[in-house]
Amino acid sequence: MLPTLKLLSKHRAAVGVAAVASTAFALFGYDTTIAGGVIALKSFQVEFKLSTNAVKSADISSNVVALLNSGAFFGALAPALLSRYIGRKVLMTIAACFMLLGGTLQTSAQPPSISMIYGGRVISGFGVGIVSSLIPMYIAETAPKQLRGLLMSFTELSLVLGSMVAYWTVYGCSLHLKPTSKQWRVPLSLQVVLGAIILSGSFIIVESPRWLGKQDQWDEAAKALQWLRGASSSEEVRVELAEIRAQIEEEIKATSGRSIKELFQRQNLFRLFWACGIMVLAVGTGQTAILYYAPTVFKQIGFTGQNPGLLASGVFTVVKVVATILFLTLVVQNFKRKHLFLFGSALMAIMLFTLGALLKTHPPITGHAANNSSSGRTMMATIYIYIIGFTVSWGPLSWVYVGEIFPTRIRDYGMAIAVMVIWFFNFVISKWTPLIFLNLTWKTWMLFGSFNAIGFIFAIFLPETKGLSLEEMDVLFGLVDESTRRLDIEEHLGVITDTTMIGMEKGT
Repeated sequence: MLPTLKLLSKHRAAVGVAAVASTAFALFGYDTTIAGGVIALKSFQVEFKLSTNAVKSADISSNVVALLNSGAFFGALAPALLSRYIGRKVLMTIAACFMLLGGTLQTSAQPPSISMIYGGRVISGFGVGIVSSLIPMYIAETAPKQLRGLLMSFTELSLVLGSMVAYWTVYGCSLHLKPTSKQWRVPLSLQVVLGAIILSGSFIIVESPRWLGKQDQWDEAAKALQWLRGASSSEEVRVELAEIRAQIEEEIKATSGRSIKELFQRQNLFRLFWACGIMVLAVGTGQTAILYYAPTVFKQIGFTGQNPGLLASGVFTVVKVVATILFLTLVVQNFKRKHLFLFGSALMAIMLFTLGALLKTHPPITGHAANNSSSGRTMMATIYIYIIGFTVSWGPLSWVYVGEIFPTRIRDYGMAIAVMVIWFFNFVISKWTPLIFLNLTWKTWMLFGSFNAIGFIFAIFLPETKGLSLEEMDVLFGLVDESTRRLDIEEHLGVITDTTMIGMEKGT
């Protein structure tokens, strides 16, 4: 713990940048979570006429949730298409503007028409898609390798905090506000507040030194890296700049300067396979279904009242936050990525198979607002233990792993494809989960449990990345051999001239 604290103190600038950038994931978490809670409010169901038909209600509810994912699918592509011209800072500003506009439209909706809700969800989703692709890359590119896993996991903490705020806001409005439009407008309006915070943060962060290097702005890259690493670490900056320069020039030579071609090199295709596989299986764990429709999930196990269901959902998010804090302080720096993936898959599979079996053998008794039987409490416990398993493994580490494995010149493309994959499957899950709950009932959890078993097998073969610099990933995945990379770094150490270092020092 003490070595980690010393590293955090030494690299406090990088820690601050990661913390500010991660606020975008708070709105990401809030946006993806808020719809499930708002839809569960009686005031929303009555005003938008959802309470008259169960199938119609499930269809509209799934549309409200799924449209955010459809917008996010296209938004995830924006950083790859625009990164040649626009840096990470400006893209974060653009994403915040989309989130502000989307939140405003949702809050201003005029029932019984649902069109402004739909439109606002798509626009917000586009902003969410941008930050979901952008922020893990940005933090990976600015963090020191010793802290990269920890700092990239800030995104998960922000995401679960956003989810927690969403559910408890809905629960508070359910308890203390009359069932009028104000009851559902207040939770939706907080999207605007969070969007304004993200917009402000985008103006105070530093540009990614690796993006600057890719644009051949080496003096600016040196200044940004010097600021991130601290004024007393000139030699460390020289070495890191040499690694970045060696990697970029090796990639140019190998692909005749065409960056998109690099994605289809055999070794990079393997990276894309691992990234997309992780994202598909992260959705397949079942966490997305529970997060989006937590009140429905708790209703299935016997918590049928509006407030008991929302309370159980709120406790679910608190468990996630506590588990994430434990992950950041005790786990991520001390365990290999691969071992955590394996542990999480095993624990989640066991819990979901148990939940499905209990629902089959001890279905909840109808007519009660809360299921206080021993089987009901056990089912709730399996959900809470399950989410601990997700939060210390696939939750944060899927974003960490995908954000760190691609080389600098194609990181935008690789990240965009992987994130588009997760948003596509999020769309599928969010669109069909209400109908799956209606038709499969307890078999739903057997299905998700099976996906976790597949995830366990997948993780057995996963290459380990903990403790490696971003440039060392090329050696791990066989794109370049270690001796060649070492010679290139030594050659490029001479390129980081005294003039560049003097310019760096003047910029600090």
